[in-house]
Amino acid sequence: MFLAITFGGIMSFIMLFGQETGIQNVGIYFVGHVSMILISRPFAGKLFDHKGHAFVIVPGIVLMIAGLLMLSYSTTTYMLIASSLFYGLGYGAAHPSLQAWAIARSPAERKGAANGTFLSSLDLGYSVGAVLLGLIATHTNYAAMYRISILFLVAFAAIYGYHLIRNKQGNLKKHEYSEKLA
Repeated sequence: MFLAITFGGIMSFIMLFGQETGIQNVGIYFVGHVSMILISRPFAGKLFDHKGHAFVIVPGIVLMIAGLLMLSYSTTTYMLIASSLFYGLGYGAAHPSLQAWAIARSPAERKGAANGTFLSSLDLGYSVGAVLLGLIATHTNYAAMYRISILFLVAFAAIYGYHLIRNKQGNLKKHEYSEKLA
């Protein structure tokens, strides 16, 4: 959901951001964004399969943060396009990897429910992003709103990092227990 909040802000307010900054044809943002999604997904899937979710999700979140930061400081079409490439590459890696990870972690009889829950959380994030970030923009400006939206990705990274650490500690305890039994 946190990932989708930021994209909800981009989809909802990129045109108004363009008006605010004087950038013409801001719709070009989505050309770069979608291009990078199409390019990144096959590579992200292979990396996910061979190295695991963290090798795809962590860099994806970092790229999304970089893209949002670049977007918030964009004053030219070139900066806007560069930000779309970073954000699109990160989103194209993180989004399907999160979905695959959620489904893989679910028991066979709950895989459909896991996928439905994942997709519902994205829909909720898009909606919350549009409303919440819109409220933020009314009290600041669109550039500041995009910078503030980075906090949602930071929150996601913190939750994800906590999960990785907790699982690593759990796996270490299982390993220590197995050694004691041997």
